[in-house]
Amino acid sequence: MIVSRSSKVYLLGALFFLLSSLHSRPIQWLDSALNYEFAYTVDSARLSLKKIKPDSLSRDLLFQPEVFFWIKDIELDKDSFLVVEKKSRTVLDVVSAETVLEIEKGGNLKCLGTIYQQVCFADSQAIIRFVRGRKQFFKYRAIGPKLYEGMSLFEANGVDPIYAQLLLLIESPNDEHGVSSAGAVGNFQLMPRVARRYGLRVNRYRDDRMNFRKSAVAASKLFKRYCIPSARRTAESIGLEVDESSLWFKLLALHVYNAGGGNVKKAARSLENVKTGNDLIKQLWHTKYGAFGNSSQNYSQLCLASYRAYTNYFSKIKEINITEDDI
Repeated sequence: MIVSRSSKVYLLGALFFLLSSLHSRPIQWLDSALNYEFAYTVDSARLSLKKIKPDSLSRDLLFQPEVFFWIKDIELDKDSFLVVEKKSRTVLDVVSAETVLEIEKGGNLKCLGTIYQQVCFADSQAIIRFVRGRKQFFKYRAIGPKLYEGMSLFEANGVDPIYAQLLLLIESPNDEHGVSSAGAVGNFQLMPRVARRYGLRVNRYRDDRMNFRKSAVAASKLFKRYCIPSARRTAESIGLEVDESSLWFKLLALHVYNAGGGNVKKAARSLENVKTGNDLIKQLWHTKYGAFGNSSQNYSQLCLASYRAYTNYFSKIKEINITEDDI
């Protein structure tokens, strides 16, 4: 549907009227530094950041629109909503939560979405969503001091420490004793059966998943014995040459951690024209197949976005007086 100029003026006027109580604010973040490693000591706590190799293939994934969308969501307070076009993840606006909830209460949120759709897109099929900020969930000051220990434990078990960092930045960064609706527990969000398989005690009297060191060791074993081998088999089954140091392969292994090897393999084998590892990851971001659904699609997007948001957090800390340790 093509919207006439006069119609657009009218719709923009209606949009301005509806959002007159808007208390939004621009989202700002510093450019991510993708080529360094940091170790800072803040209030006697060691905050660490392990770099992602800043080659062209990594940057291709790190700077996708899907990742930018999640960065904005991660850095936005819960008192605001992003207005987003669902398919492209284009962020159209930031609206106060008070405004959105009041409009929703009156049953007019769909109408507001329609106004955004008609003003911003000639395509009548564009779908508008309102996504609440998640800054309160991503508490980097709380999880930051644990990254060094988690990465060290992974490395001691022969597993790339970047896996520990990416997991800790998204699984339960705000609550070391967090319990998911599915029953996963702790900073590494291990399920009971998996935890027991890799040496943890989980019963009514004791739950080792709440012990950071023990759960980190179990998670590293899970990657070494299951996630990485499963990701390799999946990639090879669709004709890809595997380089385990590449970012796309690490993201594939993280998908296995989240969704299970069988579900990831089925989703990957349902795709067409996958010529590179980056193609595979970007197509998985928009694929639903069997048990591989929305949360599975979003998982590695969130890994990259939280990494970049945490890098921004480091950049801001760098501007104040902090002791930088040599690495």
